[in-house]
Amino acid sequence: MLKRKLVFYRWSSAGGRRPFDPSAVAQRLDAAVRDDSAQQVIERDGVITAIEVVSVGGDRQPSRFRLLALRGEEDRPSKWDSAGSIGPIELRSHEYAADVTHVAIWPDGHCAHDSSQHGPRLSRMSFFLRHRMNEYVQFSPIYKDDTLEKLKEMAGQIRSFDLSMTKPEYSSQDRTTFGTLFPAVAGEKLPSVRVSLGMGRTGKRDRFIDQEIEEHIMHLAENSSDLLTGMIVRGRNKRTGQIQVVNLMKDKLGVDIEVQSRPGIRSVPRSEAIFHELDQAYKKFSQEQTFESSSAAEVTYRD
Repeated sequence: MLKRKLVFYRWSSAGGRRPFDPSAVAQRLDAAVRDDSAQQVIERDGVITAIEVVSVGGDRQPSRFRLLALRGEEDRPSKWDSAGSIGPIELRSHEYAADVTHVAIWPDGHCAHDSSQHGPRLSRMSFFLRHRMNEYVQFSPIYKDDTLEKLKEMAGQIRSFDLSMTKPEYSSQDRTTFGTLFPAVAGEKLPSVRVSLGMGRTGKRDRFIDQEIEEHIMHLAENSSDLLTGMIVRGRNKRTGQIQVVNLMKDKLGVDIEVQSRPGIRSVPRSEAIFHELDQAYKKFSQEQTFESSSAAEVTYRD
């Protein structure tokens, strides 16, 4: 059995762009791929992404996709045996090493996928749709009901943060906040970066992160979350006076599951099993009105 976490998002159309219609987009992509299979793959800066349409969905049914992070020849893993021998993994010219996630997009503005250690993030999907189909959509994680409130209670007294994110190019949102937090040394070649900043264990207890930096942290938490692959904030709760830690990635709304793997591929779950679990989790959260009581980032787009 494979362990996965189903993570839920809200999707929204980008401001100033035509409304995003998941079923119509799925139909267009499916038709394009039938005419030319190369339409399901896009490569930019050495990052290769593919999307397969599983079902187009409709007014009440989700549109279902397989989102794949592909590895080209220069990024392909090697194999090793106990004799200390390293060799190539043989693939044909049209084949790729791949990591996959399953995506369900409901017409009511909710979306979910199965998260795993190596699986692609939804920022890849928005990047693909933007560059391949001229479709703009934002995916905003849904947080547990008290997550953003905890951050606000630390305002002005944040001691440190650890942040990892994908390159801003892979998002369609306002990028101004990265002028401060995205290091210039990363240039245009790194698809992701990690930043750590803090006062240190030996720093004075009454010293906190600069206000401008803090504003950027809050902006990322509330508005740029489809870029984040990790974010941990530590600070003093102004209400209780206690030091607290907020881990935004662990505080996303989701559910842990175990599913069977595909026959002959132990590392990949059965697609039908994942989509069934996504449907069941969506129905459960809808019936319990979990979506209404949770916090979601509001994301806008600016040229």
